[in-house]
Amino acid sequence: MRIHAVLAVSAVVSACGNFNQGFCTLEARASVQVRVVDARGTVQRDARVTFTLDGGPEQQALCNGSEQAQGNCETWVTGYEQAGDYVLTATSADGQRTARQSVSVEEDECHVQGRSVTLTLPD
Repeated sequence: MRIHAVLAVSAVVSACGNFNQGFCTLEARASVQVRVVDARGTVQRDARVTFTLDGGPEQQALCNGSEQAQGNCETWVTGYEQAGDYVLTATSADGQRTARQSVSVEEDECHVQGRSVTLTLPD
């Protein structure tokens, strides 16, 4: 039983990089969390949020904590543990107002350094 514990610790240490830098956690961190508000600061839960990563194809962000892409969302996520250059776009439910922002996400030896962004839809 003791040998299993030693082997498990060894596997975690080797998978997570240098022992002196600490242990990595097993959580998956959101690359970018996006909140969409109007000019008054009211959360726009029915907005549509899309993104590109490193100039790739446009993708729909997911409702944070859900598999759905649109609907009643407080925040959206662009995915998990993906570093790179993002272009985030929020569009109002009626398609009339748009906000866009670029953000870079970096990573360390364990996880991405997730970013939180608020996009403000114009009046």
